[in-house]
Amino acid sequence: MNRTELLATVRDILRRAGFSVSNPYVIHLPGFDLVARRDDTLLIIKVLVNIDSITEKVAQELQTLAHLLKATPLLVGEKNGINLLEDDVAYFRFGIQTVTPATLKSHALEQLPVRAYAAPGGLYVYLDQVKIRQLRQEKNISLGTFARHVRVSRRTVRMYEEGMSARIDIADRIEELFEQPVTTPIDLFKPVLGDAAQVSPFHHQQEHLKQFQREVLSFLRNVGYNVIQMDRCPFEALSKEKEKILLTCVQEYNKKLKEKAHFMHDLSRIIERHAVVFTDKDVAKKNMEGIPIIVKKELRKLHDPEDVFALILERIIAE
Repeated sequence: MNRTELLATVRDILRRAGFSVSNPYVIHLPGFDLVARRDDTLLIIKVLVNIDSITEKVAQELQTLAHLLKATPLLVGEKNGINLLEDDVAYFRFGIQTVTPATLKSHALEQLPVRAYAAPGGLYVYLDQVKIRQLRQEKNISLGTFARHVRVSRRTVRMYEEGMSARIDIADRIEELFEQPVTTPIDLFKPVLGDAAQVSPFHHQQEHLKQFQREVLSFLRNVGYNVIQMDRCPFEALSKEKEKILLTCVQEYNKKLKEKAHFMHDLSRIIERHAVVFTDKDVAKKNMEGIPIIVKKELRKLHDPEDVFALILERIIAE
């Protein structure tokens, strides 16, 4: 399956599972490919046939985006290098959970949990440490007996009771000993709490921006927004002020603007955050494809985030 087919397969799975799914952006960017929402679950998805082709910088941006939007980043692919990925196993690339389309399908459509994850040395599972400790005490099984049955050291079984993961074959022996499941399944859709240190301000990353883009982002920062540049996304930045986050597009006024505004409207609807386009030239329309348009020269009339947000709301209403 090529990447286009894979992307269509992922969209179809998510739609059938009840997610609202964005349309792919016609211009291929190295960042995310889709966003999808079902109730309070928001996914930011990258689709690659070979998962090894994702770079660390792309992964970091996906994690930053997910952290800010309280979403879950997910990579979907078919192989790593020349080897096919196993189904019903979670892989990780630069900290992002990675699965096959079949795993996504069983998890999203059939609510089947993922039991194992891949790590150096084989397949591992998360253990329910509280349950293991409780069962060992209830059944009056000593650490020595526990260790001999699962064929590990006493120190290792202590670590299992403290929360360490186990290889899947060892977990099977633990469950045989206790005659009960003791593993904790993996929820692919659970938001992964990111590190706030990953959220870096735009002025460290703006070398490739055009002058007017720099001016707009600098203005937003000066009036009180925390501006986080997105180098690989269809929008140039996220602008954050308290709990308000704007999907911020800074685009020259040209024939691509309408196409970009249409895509931004799609993203805004699913992410459930306001979007805005700042442009460089006067435009007759103050709203394009449902997205407020603000011209750079209008910024001098705005003095704080409340002014910016009020103008955005005014132009949404004027649609």
